[in-house]
Amino acid sequence: MAQRTYPGHILTGNTATTKRKVKDEVVRQLTRERGPDQDAESWLLMFQGEYQPEYWIVLLVKKNATLKAIDKALRDIWLECCSHLPAFTICGEDYQSSPDMDFGGKGMNASLGNLFSVGLTGEYIYDYGDSTYLTFKVLDLVPFSPKGRTSVEIVARNDPPDIRCSVCGEPATEICLECLYEVSENAFFCDDCFEKHECDEEMSLPVVNSPRMGQCAYTG
Repeated sequence: MAQRTYPGHILTGNTATTKRKVKDEVVRQLTRERGPDQDAESWLLMFQGEYQPEYWIVLLVKKNATLKAIDKALRDIWLECCSHLPAFTICGEDYQSSPDMDFGGKGMNASLGNLFSVGLTGEYIYDYGDSTYLTFKVLDLVPFSPKGRTSVEIVARNDPPDIRCSVCGEPATEICLECLYEVSENAFFCDDCFEKHECDEEMSLPVVNSPRMGQCAYTG
């Protein structure tokens, strides 16, 4: 069986790529547009949905930035809906936004320079109730800096998956949550078919390019 490629784009130059090729393509594009900087060091990180690998992003993060900076970027790009609690798990240790210091809890102000190495993998969770699970991998340490004054820049992202209306086959725009909890493959609708759908129209969320699609109150 052929392995899926999960298409996406390099955002710095709007260049088409795939998940398997993205590391080399990002470095090539950054070299072309910015040129290597001998005084810059940044981690190239890939995050993906743990159970939805078709959703992925690549971040360029300053070497000594913090986990808190990555957490904020993930929320802004993919996850934030109701200010839920997140956590990273790295080498068996949890790093939380609100750690219990009395029990040795670790916070997200930890510097990446002390934690990360090329090839390192870890996990991230957003929301301990209706949870979204991500995994990540440190792809490389590269001689570039995030654009502007930020410490984190998204440099590549998956293209939106082709999700079709379960009635007519047109591109889906709405998810019926009542149907999603029962039979997920019949929960997606285009605007026209959703207007005719019998379930409560308030029990719906939009189709968005995120592994948190259809969860809690996430609208993208």
